[in-house]
Amino acid sequence: MKISSVDLSKITTYRFGGVCKNFIELESKEDLSKLSETVLGNENIIIGKGSNVAFSDKEFQGNVISPKFTSIEEKSETEITVGASVFLPDLSRYFKENVYSNGEFLIGIPGTVGGAVKMNAGAYDWEFSDLIQYIECFDLNTSSEIKLTKNDINFSYRSSQHLDNKIILSATLQIEKGDINKINSNLANFNKIRKNSQPPAIYNAGSVFKNTEDFTAGKLIDEAGLKGYEIDGVSVSEKHANFFIAKKDAKSLSLYKLVQYVKEVVDSKFGIKLEEEIIFIGDFDL
Repeated sequence: MKISSVDLSKITTYRFGGVCKNFIELESKEDLSKLSETVLGNENIIIGKGSNVAFSDKEFQGNVISPKFTSIEEKSETEITVGASVFLPDLSRYFKENVYSNGEFLIGIPGTVGGAVKMNAGAYDWEFSDLIQYIECFDLNTSSEIKLTKNDINFSYRSSQHLDNKIILSATLQIEKGDINKINSNLANFNKIRKNSQPPAIYNAGSVFKNTEDFTAGKLIDEAGLKGYEIDGVSVSEKHANFFIAKKDAKSLSLYKLVQYVKEVVDSKFGIKLEEEIIFIGDFDL
């Protein structure tokens, strides 16, 4: 286990954040036994690639825990266990290399397996929970490793339950052999759609808001006339209105202000309350 002081702007896709003096890197499961005294009584944030979070520009007083579990183990012909830190596009490529179907939708999601479990990440009518059999995690409250099945977690659209204050260690996924031509076709199609409809994955965190039951968030924001709207260096993407792009020296508070403004305008025009998919962490006093 390594504890250091880290500039959080260096480890998140938005490049926002102040300093965290208790940045904890877990390099093996053996490190888990050392955690209890360190994390007791503090706010604990667990991150992977930092692709779905925006830290405040102020110093973060709690612990940021970063697991480094990257193993991939085939348990049987129908199950594979994947470490929580495996990058989703890499997992998609692993599926392709081994001619496993149903992993194509992961190719453009810039997060890790742990984040995909927590947020039930998805694209193209697939969700990560569609693949999950069970997960293994470390409960910070009881300092014990536990196993949770898909039913235990109670997944729903872009959310999960019963995972607070737990470090996801691995996910065991259902696999099945597929048709390599179909896999390649799906990958090419998904990459084309993403390239044509979304901005590059730099200085943004993907979708800012969850889609509603009846409308996509991007369509609502677009119809509200907000494409290109900017607050202090953070703007609504002209290419996809549910992506907010930050200039190099922009601040996290500007993103927060833009999110609040967009929510107010959409609610005022359509009577629909957007819910953030991105997670704000820290102090955002306006």
